[in-house]
Amino acid sequence: MQPKTQLAALLMLVAGATVTLSCKKEAREDKQKTKMELLTSGSLVRTSFTSDPSYDWYGDGTFATNLLDIMKPCELDNFETYYPDGTWELNEGPTKCDEWDQQARTLPWAFADNETKIVFNGWDEYILVELTSTTLKLGQAFIQNGVLYTQDQTYSH
Repeated sequence: MQPKTQLAALLMLVAGATVTLSCKKEAREDKQKTKMELLTSGSLVRTSFTSDPSYDWYGDGTFATNLLDIMKPCELDNFETYYPDGTWELNEGPTKCDEWDQQARTLPWAFADNETKIVFNGWDEYILVELTSTTLKLGQAFIQNGVLYTQDQTYSH
């Protein structure tokens, strides 16, 4: 091949590769899921629950910063499911704390503040700290008996 022909062929090859990669990148970006799709893609299990400062979860004088360490086993196997119609379901999982408890109960939920918060039952508000295809992390701050508590809960699919 002559140098001009080789140069032209090389430029066409580079241009073709650039267009192909660009199209693949656009296709990937188009498939990015919305927060609604991420949140409603399956059931979630709580994997972390922390409090700063330590909190008395049961009101029995036992304080902890890692609340999963003091929770009952029957609470640890619960799982949650969010539905696009604005309902949230808490399922008691394989073990219920009280045999008379319903297996599952539902409450309304909604995004708030440009999808930066989740509100349950119209008033119980959590900050949406992280939401990915595998993780939901919620944060909440509240004052109880004059103490400001910050709590974070992490859930996994």
